[in-house]
Amino acid sequence: MTDRLPTDGYDRVFALDTQMILEARPLDQLDWSSLSAGPILLLILPQVSVEVDARKRDGRLGERARILNRQLDPSIETGAPSPILKLPVRVDIAYVPSRQIDWSGLDDLEPDSGDDRIVAQALHALVDDPTRLEVMSFDSRPRAAAKRHGLRTVKPAESWLLETEPSTADRRLAELQQRLQLLETTEPKLRVTIRALDAEPLTFHKIAAVPAELIETVARSVLAKHRRQRAGGVYGLPGLNVNSRYDEEYDVYEREMRQRDIPALNLGASRQFSSYPLEIVIENIGALAAQHVTVEVQSGNAALHAKPFFVDLFGPPPPSTERDLLANIPTLAQQLARRDRTSFGVELSEDSSVQVEYRCEDFRHGRSQTLTPVLEILDRTSGAASVEVRVTAGNMRGVITDRLVAAVAQKETLLGDLIDLDAMGVRAAPPTRELILAAIGDDDGALARFRNDGTRRD
Repeated sequence: MTDRLPTDGYDRVFALDTQMILEARPLDQLDWSSLSAGPILLLILPQVSVEVDARKRDGRLGERARILNRQLDPSIETGAPSPILKLPVRVDIAYVPSRQIDWSGLDDLEPDSGDDRIVAQALHALVDDPTRLEVMSFDSRPRAAAKRHGLRTVKPAESWLLETEPSTADRRLAELQQRLQLLETTEPKLRVTIRALDAEPLTFHKIAAVPAELIETVARSVLAKHRRQRAGGVYGLPGLNVNSRYDEEYDVYEREMRQRDIPALNLGASRQFSSYPLEIVIENIGALAAQHVTVEVQSGNAALHAKPFFVDLFGPPPPSTERDLLANIPTLAQQLARRDRTSFGVELSEDSSVQVEYRCEDFRHGRSQTLTPVLEILDRTSGAASVEVRVTAGNMRGVITDRLVAAVAQKETLLGDLIDLDAMGVRAAPPTRELILAAIGDDDGALARFRNDGTRRD
């Protein structure tokens, strides 16, 4: 094709880059009168046409590409410019090919660069006077290249650009935020935190075993404090409240003091003084009540207890000469007690990996509750104790979690530093002292009791 497109009927002739087509507002909506009072010709070069055609199936830009093709169709059919705007100034558009490009004379331009190909095609455009062309672009690179080769350039006003459209990631984020807002109106919103109340590192007290020669001495001291009593009765006959098995029970008590309780005194002391209170705070910060809430607490390298525990360091209490006729009858308070549906109670988990579980049937919005499980540091708890708390609810999707990683230090501790063997008492308060004192005397079993060998004492 050798016919050249006449441009003498126009005041200004603009060679548009691809960004003008895809990123600016529609061509027939731009304020062309700000650039010229007379007719304007817009030229679409082959490189721009190729880049625009490649976007026809693009979800965001496809319609822009198809609009340009419809505007160019008459020009392509007739070879003459076609009008896209009549007032306030006439604006025509035309597709214009270019002559064969000799890249050897354009050594500062790169044939593989889309911007450089547009500039090169503008220099070789099949118009009657290529020097009239002005390269129009928002970008500095094509304008700089055009100026180096004697072409005039125009940077449109920023107001000609379309409003920035959100990226795919931004749109996805907006969708998720909308879904979250919807969920917040149909589901409760819970928050949970867990922390250790003592300063780190938490100490594991490694205590050497009680020497064999000392076991008997300590056992005798304990037994001397709790001597065998004479069972009562009338005329040598036991009464209704007399423990007829007292002597047999005392024989077991005396034997286990020597063989079971005092030999394991170091283990009981280590356990009592290597246990620390935790604080779990669960809050309902949403607008709806959470139904059937479950709080699961688990650790892979430490032991957890739902309530504070007390180790009978010098053995359990001796047997009584009297029989407690009410020992196995629940107290009236226990019989009448009903768990508050809006508070958390301890439950036995069906999941063996969950060491502590609390449940609440109706956790109202705006409420907060503090749970105080006990973390027991073990000999195998090396470096740090890791505890995870997980919260679920019957009317809430997903799981709310928090994790505590508390530094742990092992310490070789002398038994005498913690226990006064002569006075049969403790020299220092264990970390869970306040919890233990608060639980003593509570009828609902708020305090667990253990023997030195780790067995539970009812």
